[in-house]
Amino acid sequence: MMSAETVRCFDSIESAQEFMKVLADTILDSMKDLNHDQQAATLDGQQRQAQAIELAIFKLKTLNCHVLKSRIILNDLRTVRRLILNERQPKVMSAAGSL
Repeated sequence: MMSAETVRCFDSIESAQEFMKVLADTILDSMKDLNHDQQAATLDGQQRQAQAIELAIFKLKTLNCHVLKSRIILNDLRTVRRLILNERQPKVMSAAGSL
């Protein structure tokens, strides 16, 4: 069962966008840490561990790609919502601006 806090995290497109930003930042931090761990494992001659870390890095890159695509889709949805709700009014040119 979902908690009330979880539901509130995704009650708007903007909150989902913020979550995806935090997720993307966490993925990048994890990739940096794993790159360091992989170098250390390679230097220590732990090839199997280095290969496992390489697989984890690959999976994080794949996840990062999906997160980026999701962020773009969320941005598109926010734009469409604004158009539907007329939150973006066309700019009216002033008399001085049309001369």
